[in-house]
Amino acid sequence: MGSPQRTSNGDLLQPTASRASVSSTRPHLSTTMSNTPLPHPGGVSPTAGDASTYGTQGATIEQSVRLFKIFEALRSGDTAAIARACRPNGDSKLEGTTVLHLAIQCAEQPVIEYVLSQQSSDINARDRDGNTPLHVAAMLGRAQVVRLLLSRPDVHDAVANHKGQTPLDLARSPEIFQQLQLARSMYIDGKVREIQQTVRDGSYDRLEQLLGESRVKTTVDVNGPELATDPLITEVGGTLLHEAARKRDLKLAQILLLNGADPFKRDRKGKLPQDVTKDEKTRAILKKSPAAQAAQRTIQEKTILGESAQAGGVPVAEAGPGGKESREIKGYLRKWTNYTSGYKLRWFVLEDGVLSYYKHQDDAGSACRGAINMRIAQLHMDPKDKLLFEIHGKSSVKYLLKANHQVEAKRWFWALNNAIQWAKDEAREEQKRQQQETLAMRQARSEQIERQQTREAEVAQSGKGMLIPGAPVDTASNGASTPLLGTSVGDAFSGYGGSVHDAESIKAPSRSNTAPIEGDIDDDEEFGDDASSHEVRPASKDAFNITAQSAKLQLDLLEQVAAALQHEKKERPEMAISHPTVVQALASYDTAVGNLKALLLDLLRISRDHEAYWQYRIDREQNIRRLWEDSMARVAHEQEELENRIGESEDKRKRTKRALREVLEGQVPEIREPGALGTQLKLGDAKSPHLQLPGETTKNRRLTIAELTNNEVSDADSVDEEEFFDAVDSGEIEVVDVMPPTSPPANTLEPDISIKGLDGAGAVAEEREKRATEIAKSYKGYEDGLRKRLKLDADNRPKVGLWGILKSMIGKDMTKMTLPVSFNEPTSLLYRVVEDMEYTDLLDTAADRTDSTERLVYVAGFAASEYASTIGRVAKPFNPLLGETFEYVRPDLGYRFFIEQVSHHPPVGAAYAESPKWTYYGESAVKSKFYGKSFEFNPLGTWFCTLRTPEGKEELYTWKKVTSSVVGIITGNPVVDNYGPMEVKNWTTGEVCYLDFKAKGWKASSAFQVTGRVVDATGKTRWSIGGRWNDKIYARFTPGYEAQLDATNSAAQDMDKAFLIWQAHERPTGIPFNITPFVVTLNDLPPRLKPIVAPTDSRLRPDQRAMEEGEYDFAATEKNRVEEKQRARRREREAKGEEFEPRWFRKGRHPVTGEEFWEFGHEYWRVREEVADGKRSWSDMGLEDIF
Repeated sequence: MGSPQRTSNGDLLQPTASRASVSSTRPHLSTTMSNTPLPHPGGVSPTAGDASTYGTQGATIEQSVRLFKIFEALRSGDTAAIARACRPNGDSKLEGTTVLHLAIQCAEQPVIEYVLSQQSSDINARDRDGNTPLHVAAMLGRAQVVRLLLSRPDVHDAVANHKGQTPLDLARSPEIFQQLQLARSMYIDGKVREIQQTVRDGSYDRLEQLLGESRVKTTVDVNGPELATDPLITEVGGTLLHEAARKRDLKLAQILLLNGADPFKRDRKGKLPQDVTKDEKTRAILKKSPAAQAAQRTIQEKTILGESAQAGGVPVAEAGPGGKESREIKGYLRKWTNYTSGYKLRWFVLEDGVLSYYKHQDDAGSACRGAINMRIAQLHMDPKDKLLFEIHGKSSVKYLLKANHQVEAKRWFWALNNAIQWAKDEAREEQKRQQQETLAMRQARSEQIERQQTREAEVAQSGKGMLIPGAPVDTASNGASTPLLGTSVGDAFSGYGGSVHDAESIKAPSRSNTAPIEGDIDDDEEFGDDASSHEVRPASKDAFNITAQSAKLQLDLLEQVAAALQHEKKERPEMAISHPTVVQALASYDTAVGNLKALLLDLLRISRDHEAYWQYRIDREQNIRRLWEDSMARVAHEQEELENRIGESEDKRKRTKRALREVLEGQVPEIREPGALGTQLKLGDAKSPHLQLPGETTKNRRLTIAELTNNEVSDADSVDEEEFFDAVDSGEIEVVDVMPPTSPPANTLEPDISIKGLDGAGAVAEEREKRATEIAKSYKGYEDGLRKRLKLDADNRPKVGLWGILKSMIGKDMTKMTLPVSFNEPTSLLYRVVEDMEYTDLLDTAADRTDSTERLVYVAGFAASEYASTIGRVAKPFNPLLGETFEYVRPDLGYRFFIEQVSHHPPVGAAYAESPKWTYYGESAVKSKFYGKSFEFNPLGTWFCTLRTPEGKEELYTWKKVTSSVVGIITGNPVVDNYGPMEVKNWTTGEVCYLDFKAKGWKASSAFQVTGRVVDATGKTRWSIGGRWNDKIYARFTPGYEAQLDATNSAAQDMDKAFLIWQAHERPTGIPFNITPFVVTLNDLPPRLKPIVAPTDSRLRPDQRAMEEGEYDFAATEKNRVEEKQRARRREREAKGEEFEPRWFRKGRHPVTGEEFWEFGHEYWRVREEVADGKRSWSDMGLEDIF
């Protein structure tokens, strides 16, 4: 705030007001008059100048007119009128407020300084609400005025109003809060040093005077360890009363006890003041003297009524038990430990609604032994022993506590009781606040849309943009007396005339009267001459605040004049309207109405100024963000193009290298001494037959020149394994569709599920047939066959910019994001697990192979096939509700599948599938994250597969899924990629398959690649695996590069052949939501199946069904409804102290691997069978109504 400047006629121009916002709780004028004085801080009677009085009857006309004149004098800066109003026993004496209170509300700082300069002004006077001028200034956010008041030595910054609030509690901004806090800290520090010095000097009269000061009583803690001067007492955290007891200073002890010292305050060693001395006289004073009794009564009053009831002269009736001092306490109590040790002294701390305890005071903050939240606490006082009380927490947690004195016990009891009540009230208020904030947010959004539409309509109609209102125009005052303090805020804007809709009359602001926003000095340089005048922030940033407060005061004046006229009419009905008193009142009323009208126009203009300015800033920020997004999109597109070019160059280089190697190999016969080229290498990977060297077999060849030059023309990506599978892709290597059997397998399961065992396989066939019969009981409801298409013919979801929605969610957990329903597909995360079952024929084939390594190859192929359906699937599936289930049965393939959502945060689904030949189970636990450029999904759960082999034994396989990601979000072309290592382990034989899913790189040929190898229990490589997880996967026999090959290998072990392990099903185009034909079958609910499935089945979920049928608005409504219903169930469980228990799975530990897993109890299929047979109803099972 700048300093005032004088005009040519001697008036003081007002500087720009300080930044502040209008307080929701404003000071106001008194509407009553009486001669009853208000309580004054420190017991000092108010002076005649402050006139802080309540009233019980209506104000007279003379009093209302007097108040109006003072208000006008303050706004106009009439020093003569102000001096008369401040004069003791003057004619302009106010009732219920003071001139200083009014000045802070409506006048500029020079006027306030002039009021303070009057000797009769009491800086600590209080209005009818108990507020001091410092309260008002802090409440209105007038930082400069707060600083001015705090600079006065007689200010009292700890006075509490009738609501128990100090100026610090009402601080409108962090700046004001810091000012008040700093001033209080400096005052306390100075007073502490002064008290310590008086104790050292033995000046007890001065000490008694200091402790009796009102401000000292409310700011300096006489029980604080900082007052002690004895080093021995300071070391153990003792108080000044401990020091007086140790020194046997009876006079000091009496003074301290009479001024609020606590005889039950313990030091860090748990000692009371009476425990630090052995002098009986001193101990008696601390226990039984009148001063000690008075201290005990004061402590009890403070405990019950709160500290604020004793501070600042606040009436007891106005002070409540919810004050912070009344619900926070620290000290030693005896806690019951056990029957052996009994009660032990422990340090207890009650603050912020939590009671915690420590073994010693020094452990506080670092070694908490236990805690109870007051929201759930229950307090009980022992009716027999007044020293005992109990506090109970959640479940079996409870503390049995014992105090040393009844006063101490009562103090703790009331503090705990207040804390419990406060915590519960806060919980209720927090819930109300959240509801109000939600409602306010909705209303604000609605109003913002309406304002935007109105603004666009006005602009379209007028063809002109909104003009910025003009700068303030000073006008001369027409007051009767000569003003010496310039014009008021309201007068400064009186140049704004005409209709409120007359935008043409508003002048553009000049840059000399305005200032740019801090931090935006370079805005003009960025936008050049095209920058609008809107970008200059309106002047007088708290003009709105002062003008609004002035308008409120005018309304109070009007109310008082009207009430006074009615009162006079009732008391003196014969009074004529021409009576001078009535004429004066009507003139004041008319003037107040005119002023109020001008103030309202000022408020409207200021509001339009700020609205136009901030609308301009919003539009400009939107344009900047749009430019940034466009630039990012261009960069991403250019990066993709660059990657494609690099990939093409890499492929070209690779082909050139191969051609060069073929040319070099053609020159090998001219080399006469192969030994000179290097050692021989026995190769286990067969090259094409035309590359063989003369005189050598395919199993033992010399190192060729091409292989010697490999390091010069090749890189790490061009290893022999990759070249082999590249040759497979190009058709250079023979591919066998089916791996030949190494021995006759057991007959595969026919569609009619009949199994005919061969010699030695009868037990296997019998076991498989038994399981098939059990599974066949679940076929009821699936007689109608599989669904072939959805109800929709095309994906007609509303088009929404993906990046526009996701850019604000960077770094968040994907499962916790709230996205529009149009980003979803009509499937659940449970369905994504079922999609693993699309290629179960691989497990059937694996179960029929007699060689364990071949079985591992097919199981690894099944693990890799799980990702084929992710191509193009960038839509988000619905998050399952807690307790949601899904069953899927395939009579044609002979298996059944079941999954249940067993946890919501984190989301975990437990699944179990079974077939006559295998069992597949595990958990779908995913940790997801959005990084801006991509989504990433990191699976955490382990998957288990048990094969029933032809030999009659079971083999256990386990693996974890790899990381999945969605890239290309910025460019608007999202693509799914899966990458990372996967280890498929046979726990029965010790064999392992290591798969490596290659991340999509610069080379186009590297996309979707997966490579791997199967090693036996000794670590030797047996099989190589390669291909693309979105198309085909091959395997070939590879017994290690260093091994000698046996010439009698079977056809299944031909190294020059690749065996097709897996091939993806065709993906027809035109299926809505880009789902696969297998996924189309999942959400089908034929009439025969609907009454059989559980009521928690995903097929019955309404939002998911509406999404599938194209009812997107209804889907969004239902999605919100079922999610809110789930939250309500969670809150209900938390209120009861219950935890969710899955219905069909139980947590267990795997007997082989030792890992935790979800164990299926098979009860679901038994209950389903009974429901299908009409023997039971799902309603008897006690399942939650989740939909």
